[in-house]
Amino acid sequence: NGALHYSTSTSNAAPGYGYIGAGCAGSLGVPGNVASSQPTLGGTAVLNVDNVPLNAAFFLFGLSRTSAAIGALPFDLAPFGAAGCMARVSPDAVNVVIGANNAISVNFGIPSATAFVGVKLFTQALVLDPSANALGGVTSDAAAMIVGQ
Repeated sequence: NGALHYSTSTSNAAPGYGYIGAGCAGSLGVPGNVASSQPTLGGTAVLNVDNVPLNAAFFLFGLSRTSAAIGALPFDLAPFGAAGCMARVSPDAVNVVIGANNAISVNFGIPSATAFVGVKLFTQALVLDPSANALGGVTSDAAAMIVGQ
């Protein structure tokens, strides 16, 4: 028995970046999606994806993890040749990212205005992997970001 103590970004303005859904396996395994620095006001969140065979991916920032122009999320990519892969975030902003050593990093600058505290974004990468499936790509794990101080 014990007590669980927690707080929310709304109450303490804490930043966060964490897992919300699984990616799918490619030729190097499932691409991860983690932050090496948190999304804080006036700072830069550094977001990293590993297991990227061609050192290239489309990195998606979304405002939703429940709906997108393509329909309800998660969205099954099997009809596009990627069985077992799910699109988990709305593709509201898409960046082409080139990396090295089977990994990519995305630097995401956060404005310093306090109005951004508590803003939520969702991220996922479509990793180029021609040998993985007919689509030629797999999805990374999906993550949620909340801007804090």
